[in-house]
Amino acid sequence: MEICIIDDDRVYQLLMEKMIHKIDSTISIKAFYNGDEAFQYYKRTRCECHLLLLDINMPHMDGWEFLNHLAEEEIEISQIYLATSSIAYSDIEKAKEFKNVKGYLTKPITKEKIIEITKQN
Repeated sequence: MEICIIDDDRVYQLLMEKMIHKIDSTISIKAFYNGDEAFQYYKRTRCECHLLLLDINMPHMDGWEFLNHLAEEEIEISQIYLATSSIAYSDIEKAKEFKNVKGYLTKPITKEKIIEITKQN
């Protein structure tokens, strides 16, 4: 299984990587610091990411722009979860507009939540 984390917070990325590896050390993790970096990677490789944790608010390309670019290029990622500090109702509703967004997770994300979403995959 491969999990991708797109988030501009390096501390959050490190904590998530450690938590995920405690759950299952065989999970491969790819990390990107903004949507543009991740999008260019997916566009170039068309890799099969099983699960993606996507922050909304990032520099260069935010999570919404990333999702729009995926749709424009017809790049399929089956399990995308927005992982954000935002509790804005408008963000929760906007997330429902994207068919590949499976959930909206509010940070901090717990070990139990990671276990739950990895078992769904």
